Amino acid sequence: MVASKGFLRRRRNAPVESRFPVSQGDGLEIMEGVVMNHSTLQNIAICGIGQMGAAAAVSFRRAGYRVLLWTRDPGKLAAVEPTLDSLETWMDEHVGPAPSEAGTTELIDELPVVDQRADLVMDCIAEDMAQKVALFRRMTNCLSRGSIFITTTSGLSITQLGRQSGTGHLLVGTHFWNPPHLMPLVEVIRGDDAPPGLMDRVCDLVESIGKIPVRVNQDVPGFIGNRLLHALWREAIHLVERGIASPADIDRVVRLTFGLRLSAVGPLENMDLVGLDLVKNIHDYLLADLADNHQPSKLLEEMVGRHESGMKNGKGFYDWTKRDGTTLIERRDRQIVNQINYLKELDTP
Repeated sequence: MVASKGFLRRRRNAPVESRFPVSQGDGLEIMEGVVMNHSTLQNIAICGIGQMGAAAAVSFRRAGYRVLLWTRDPGKLAAVEPTLDSLETWMDEHVGPAPSEAGTTELIDELPVVDQRADLVMDCIAEDMAQKVALFRRMTNCLSRGSIFITTTSGLSITQLGRQSGTGHLLVGTHFWNPPHLMPLVEVIRGDDAPPGLMDRVCDLVESIGKIPVRVNQDVPGFIGNRLLHALWREAIHLVERGIASPADIDRVVRLTFGLRLSAVGPLENMDLVGLDLVKNIHDYLLADLADNHQPSKLLEEMVGRHESGMKNGKGFYDWTKRDGTTLIERRDRQIVNQINYLKELDTP
């Protein structure tokens, strides 16, 4: 017997277990975040074992699903086990025990096994349209059976991915935010060819793993969150480029002013609080001076050209040979948990 927190490893040429049938008209039945045994979606195939894939595997396993975690490289399967264990331990210690102990994680390096068994296919591979299209095109059995396809792209067109891969009528975008095992919200994006009922099923699925789905009704680049985030990032780079303030002081202003209230009060709520007449008066003089470039800034292009791409290269806006990135990430994750717990006390969605 294999413990639900352990790993099953697919042997080559091993017999494939029977799967639960997918009923096109049924939704997910959810009770307090636990998937019921007779749910039609049981086998969740996650393609890709990077940060997103590993975190998604932990989230679905903790909710009671059978996770089929696939990568094309057999040598990387063993390497992902410590990552999964570490994420599980962190969640147990900082978030609490898993809602269900019925879930399992099976590590697989043969895509035909996934294609035969998956009730839902989740794309967590590289952010490259051609690679995602090629992956979905190989899932011919899933396509013929009507399995659901979801992609974790942070900005690629859901419509184009669906049309190029032939999965448009079965495909929905699900943008999980980093770190995906902690962030409570998932943007659920409808491609032009997805029927409304498919959005309902995927939103139910997202809720079943303890996340809050937000419907994005039009397939626009960046969806909701990244459009807002990159507008802020564009202006932050612009301030550095003009020599108005240092990167550290710009970050300090964001973290210690409006950043503190964003979890409790969103931007449109805050505009209503201060008064739209005041917002208009500020926009009358401020907008003309804000960054409005439609291409990456000259500063960003130059930094990337010098291989100053951030923490991974040792230098970006900061000198990462003198800073501890691990400590920063740990601080970020603790703060996210603290914020979520506070919002739960307020019962604020």
